[in-house]
Amino acid sequence: MTIHFEIRIDEQAVIESVDKLQLQWKEYLQSRSATIDAMTFQQAPLHLCYGGDYTIYSEGTTVTSILLTETTSFEVYTFLLSTEEPSIEELEPSEGGGSDQEWTAACENLTLPHVSLHTSWESLLFEGSIKQQLFYYANSALHFADKQVSGHMVHWNRLVLLWGPPGTGKTSLCRALAQKLAIRLNRRFPRACLLEIHSHSLFSKWFSTSGKLIHKLFDLIQEMLQEDPERLVCVLMDEIESLAASRSAASSSEPTDAMRAVNSLLTGLDRLRHCPNVLLLATTNLTQSVDTAFLDRADVKIYIGPPCLEARCAMLHSSLNELMRVKIVRKTEETDPDGNATTNSLYQQRVLSLALLADGLSGRSLRRLPLQAHARVASSTLASIDSIPMDVYMNALEHTIRMELESLKLMNKS
Repeated sequence: MTIHFEIRIDEQAVIESVDKLQLQWKEYLQSRSATIDAMTFQQAPLHLCYGGDYTIYSEGTTVTSILLTETTSFEVYTFLLSTEEPSIEELEPSEGGGSDQEWTAACENLTLPHVSLHTSWESLLFEGSIKQQLFYYANSALHFADKQVSGHMVHWNRLVLLWGPPGTGKTSLCRALAQKLAIRLNRRFPRACLLEIHSHSLFSKWFSTSGKLIHKLFDLIQEMLQEDPERLVCVLMDEIESLAASRSAASSSEPTDAMRAVNSLLTGLDRLRHCPNVLLLATTNLTQSVDTAFLDRADVKIYIGPPCLEARCAMLHSSLNELMRVKIVRKTEETDPDGNATTNSLYQQRVLSLALLADGLSGRSLRRLPLQAHARVASSTLASIDSIPMDVYMNALEHTIRMELESLKLMNKS
């Protein structure tokens, strides 16, 4: 069994060598007692630049402590979180497009690992082993490219497509995957970034310009990859149907601007196959609207559906904890999550019943429920918006879930 330790070190630290620091951490952990827990990290020496936090993974699951045995192996990953604001990569106007054309904001460039995505991987819950499947695919695809496996013998594009209904966490999962790879692969790629394509900006009002803009975008990406082979570049194409609309749906045999854009996109994807330091991530709510040639290029196509019962329980539980942390909701004897076994059981049963009731709601809808429930309590009691009793708040949450489900039912009928 292999244990993975991810250790965020102090933001002010100056690291001369990631390999050396990770080796020092490994030696330190090996020198400790068999059990590694919070105390192990609290007592870490200053030369390890420790001032952040840590995560321990055992068989893909986070644990608070671990017992090391003679047969246990482990890997250590140390990282700094970037606090830089994302930059905008712009494309200059195409020639002949008109004198009033402006530069196009093609994509947003975020340095990884970034503070805004810290713990995002751990906070996402999906049914089965979707996260592990994605991570190991991406890791293997980059490894094959790094080892220069012949594309004639083994064909792959390093392209992932996540599809499913809106609000299920597809985009969040792509961002979290990029963050996770930046941490786990920092020996091979000491630098990493996430490029989020601005699809809406690439469709110009000037006829036939969109295809040229997409071609320029892939020129830009390819240039970034070739200039710094030790930088991992994750490219996120959200709502890919806007860039890769099905060409079979075209109403005319005359090539349209959208068709030219799809052709440019497919050509750009093929060009990036020769760059070993890129991973392409795409999402869509409308697979039937995506061009079949793009779908065929995706190595992995994974359906992301509404959150499972376990995920719904975790999301409701975390939101309630957050409201208690900021004292908007206060604990009561009947529903005290930190009380004795009886009251804790009552609390867990109530959360479970709410999660069962919320079956069919998207993750995005579930995250909106706490605010809606709070507004319902505030409007009905005209009382203070802080320190709402937990049992009162849970009643409002239940009513809010029922109203949300009823609204969904009416919308589906219309």
